[in-house]
Amino acid sequence: MKRRGTLTAITLCIIVTLFSQGNKNEFFGNLSQAMQRVETFSGDFIQEKEFRELEVKVTSKGTFTYSKNTGIRFDYTSPREMSMAADGKAVKITVDGKTTTYSLKAQNNALTEMARIMGECMQGKLYALNSQYNLLYKASDEEYLITILYKKESPENAFENIVLTFDSKNYALVKIEICERSGYVTTYLFSLQKMVYL
Repeated sequence: MKRRGTLTAITLCIIVTLFSQGNKNEFFGNLSQAMQRVETFSGDFIQEKEFRELEVKVTSKGTFTYSKNTGIRFDYTSPREMSMAADGKAVKITVDGKTTTYSLKAQNNALTEMARIMGECMQGKLYALNSQYNLLYKASDEEYLITILYKKESPENAFENIVLTFDSKNYALVKIEICERSGYVTTYLFSLQKMVYL
């Protein structure tokens, strides 16, 4: 009797795992299809950056644009004006008319890592990150959550985890939370205003 109960528990565990995996694969497939049809989209964002130990929070606002041909761009409007653009090869930050370029291959920090991840995300190729990261999937009626973790722990890792939140209706990215190893937590909240399809 005890053995039968153990077998039943193992069988249920396998079924739940397979069901969860199936939903995860279905999500990646649907995200890919949704993003392949998008040529451009734009909207507003709010960025909140806080240092956990000091309980200090800085809020920035601005607009963002994504184009299949040129990548993603953030234009900050407050508390100061600046721009950040990523095209899949580099991140360019412009402040007071001066532009600094960071190569995605040469740099290993939270900024360039986030640019790589967002690039794959916007192209609907989030599943491609499986080779370097563990992607944990969770779904509810209103949203999908993908938690990104390194497969191997290393002092060189730029972040502890990144959580991406997608709207369950249109697969739009609505929130990013980045927990850096340094103790900083950066959250982006997106409000989509315009989307153009191919």
